[in-house]
Amino acid sequence: MAGYDTNDVAELLKQIGSNSALLADAYVYGSLAGDQLEVGKLNLLQKKGLLRPDDEPGDYRITAELKRMLNRLMRKQTSYRQLTDMGKVIDALDDIVNDYRLSQQSNQDDDAEYYLDQLDDVLYEAKENLNVSLDNMHYAISSQFGFVSTLSAKVRENEKALNYAQKLLTELQQIDPESCYEWANWACPIDFARKISRFIYWFNQTLSRLRYIIDNMRLSLFRLRRDEKQASLLRNMARYLRKHPEFEISETLYDDPKLSQALRFAAPMPLKSYIDTKNTAIEVPLTELVQALRKQVNQTVTTSRETSLVEISSVENIIAEHDYFEEQAELLFEQTIITGTVISAIDFWKESRVHWREKGHEIDPKPWIELVFSCYCKLTNEQQSALDIKMKGIVVEGTSDNYSYSDVQISMKKRA
Repeated sequence: MAGYDTNDVAELLKQIGSNSALLADAYVYGSLAGDQLEVGKLNLLQKKGLLRPDDEPGDYRITAELKRMLNRLMRKQTSYRQLTDMGKVIDALDDIVNDYRLSQQSNQDDDAEYYLDQLDDVLYEAKENLNVSLDNMHYAISSQFGFVSTLSAKVRENEKALNYAQKLLTELQQIDPESCYEWANWACPIDFARKISRFIYWFNQTLSRLRYIIDNMRLSLFRLRRDEKQASLLRNMARYLRKHPEFEISETLYDDPKLSQALRFAAPMPLKSYIDTKNTAIEVPLTELVQALRKQVNQTVTTSRETSLVEISSVENIIAEHDYFEEQAELLFEQTIITGTVISAIDFWKESRVHWREKGHEIDPKPWIELVFSCYCKLTNEQQSALDIKMKGIVVEGTSDNYSYSDVQISMKKRA
């Protein structure tokens, strides 16, 4: 372990020894109240990886690594499951929840507290491992896989990370987090239900975060492949130029007899990668160039306002028109209420059609039945509670629930 400094290890052991009573209370009782401790000591223990915040604001627990070490040293039985994937995490949580529920229902408080602490540790470890994995992915994308130097290695690392992230997303999508609410589908304590709901919320947030990382990985892989292709073209061009020395510029070109006389005695061209702002000779053309390249603001053309005359006519009183046959349907309802008998819409139509024709109104039986039914639907709840409607018809051929109605009967509802 030569990669570690002995002073750092000694400092960590010193912190454990000087805070042994505090860490022992956190291990035995499950958590500590932060308001009873010094802020500086809490921050130091968190920085050293000995304490972590609890779900309850202000409370602290020992970290999973320290608790795992103490469990081994104290010969305490630990979880034998290897939580390598979320499916195994869900199975482990399901067993712990079942044990906690049985202990709680049997009033075994000590066992219930043990299983609740175990549930908290498994949830924290699962979330911590997955969060660290996502953080490492995000760092790799942000640094353009800076832990390798060549572009080809960056492309390979990006492909491996993208493949892993896609497999992880496929695995997580096979789990329905909403089914975890069944764990709290009993008269459970509030702190237990809160842990389950927070886990479900974290799981849903993790899925969206993982999708975002995969999109960034695809974009990063596209850019790296493009850069690798450009680098490959440059390497091929350089290899070609090394094999063809005729494209190299000779240092004795000025003495070449084939060079024209004008170029042989021409002054050297001073080339620079920047503009010499101290040179006053280029000040005027440079200013003109900058002014010409500036984005011109498009002037909004102001159009002249058009005027027009508005004629205001007198307000016309429109008399509301009532539908004649709707009034006849209301008359049918009134007769039912007055007489208290069953009145058929078809019989009412047969009796009234001669009178309707004398007044210049006529309606066929089918629209009349539909109108009576429509008027019944428009009645208030109180009116519909007093009247009863009965449809008479036959099933349409070829269907199961479609009827062709031939009559509608309106009657008073029988009161119990």
